[in-house]
Amino acid sequence: RYKFDLSPATDDRPYFFDFFKWRALPELLQRRASGGAALLDWGYPILVATLVQAGALSLLLILAPLWFLRGKPVAGRWRVALYFLAIGLAFLFVEIASIQRFILFLGHPLYATSVVLCGFLVFAGLGSGAAAALEHRLTAWHIAPAISPLTVAVAGIALVALAYLLVLPPFFDLLMPLPDIAKIPISLALIAPLAFCMGMPFPLALSHLAARAPGLVPWVWGINGCASVLSAILATLLAMSFGFRAVVLMALVLYLLAAATFRTFEVETPTTIIA
Repeated sequence: RYKFDLSPATDDRPYFFDFFKWRALPELLQRRASGGAALLDWGYPILVATLVQAGALSLLLILAPLWFLRGKPVAGRWRVALYFLAIGLAFLFVEIASIQRFILFLGHPLYATSVVLCGFLVFAGLGSGAAAALEHRLTAWHIAPAISPLTVAVAGIALVALAYLLVLPPFFDLLMPLPDIAKIPISLALIAPLAFCMGMPFPLALSHLAARAPGLVPWVWGINGCASVLSAILATLLAMSFGFRAVVLMALVLYLLAAATFRTFEVETPTTIIA
């Protein structure tokens, strides 16, 4: 019942100076004239204000292009929008949580940011390049469309991410004494399978959409970009409140939502969405 959050910081929620509680905000603002504002941790309100601004601009940038599509038969566009929004949020959720996780292993935020971003960009790019090959292979094996390439990719993401939540902490403890020159390639090897699978959902849906509704392709690129900006702010807020493990689990829920959404617009979207 105390006005400030005195719970100890952990590796999963490593915010040593975060003592803010939302229910204390009205009282602190009421007492701002007598020094209450000095007791207010402004991190949360600033993040929320940033999220509101980014959300308003994203909404504008997502909805405004639809004005130019008015009068054209754009069936299923909101399912398409939900898909690309979900994978944009989920990708950055996992990436930001991974940076925090590898800070503990590599020992410095600069090293972790450089290695994780490099690993995700390189291996997600390789996954994107392999997406078409996976689709052709499943078709050749007569597995598709019963099991779509996206289902395989999302299943791979879920299995690897859940395994990492369980395995990485003791694995890092075991390898912590190694020098940096050994830790960096180990980190890249650990990032590779997850990033490879995460690189597939975007090109798989984009190629599908380009074949049926090429006019929506620039729009969904914009939606995915807006989601990438929003997710950086939202992931920090969620991690401060619930921890990075919860951020990863939320990312998996978003990937599963995207997979379900993809199946609906794959089946229901007509082949002549835009003339």
